[in-house]
Amino acid sequence: MKRYTSTFERYEKKYLLSATQHTKVVNALTDYTTPDEYGKTDIYTIYYDTPDYLLIRRSIEKPVFKEKLRLRAYGMPTDTDTAFIELKRKYNKMVYKRRIAMPYEKALMFLQMPAKGGQIADEIQYLLHFYPRLQPAMAMTFHRISFVGREDPSLRITFDSNICWRTNPIDLSIPAAGTPLLDKGQHLMEIKLSGAIPLWLSHLLNTNACYPVSFSKYGRAYEAMLKQKTGSTLERNYI
Repeated sequence: MKRYTSTFERYEKKYLLSATQHTKVVNALTDYTTPDEYGKTDIYTIYYDTPDYLLIRRSIEKPVFKEKLRLRAYGMPTDTDTAFIELKRKYNKMVYKRRIAMPYEKALMFLQMPAKGGQIADEIQYLLHFYPRLQPAMAMTFHRISFVGREDPSLRITFDSNICWRTNPIDLSIPAAGTPLLDKGQHLMEIKLSGAIPLWLSHLLNTNACYPVSFSKYGRAYEAMLKQKTGSTLERNYI
């Protein structure tokens, strides 16, 4: 298994790029970044929520504090492949992520019957007890290309494409499929860093007219799900 970090504390800025912007930005990054240990990969995720989607509804209401729970795998997992249970929180624009790794089958069991196993496991267990009706709410798959800064390895830039969501079946051990989240040719770029954006990156974004957006994959998919069911729309203010 690849070495992994269990805790993160950083700012995250998101940008929706056209196909042309994506090509220009990726080409310009070669002088400043290098592919990270995952490089190109397909990411499989299950978001956990209450039957009435309490967590994502609260996230949309502009609270100072928001949180989400998800199960993530890099590549379509078998029962014995590594998966990550992730607790992601946001407070005053700072994102805090804590995660534990275990085989996919055991991760599913843990989320049904949590057990003690260290500080992070205890925090996840507390969340599951605080929201006793948490259950698999949505599955999502997407393709990701990841880069890290050459001079500052804490800088991470990712590009997500082919983002698809579904509410049935909610299972990561089946091929990627679902409703597309982005327009054709669009990419979601995320810049993850612990401090200010480097001058070279700020210049690159300005040159290519890349502007930050408020975007959550789960939040946007939830909105799309409601629109499919009722035609309603929600104000966007996502994690």
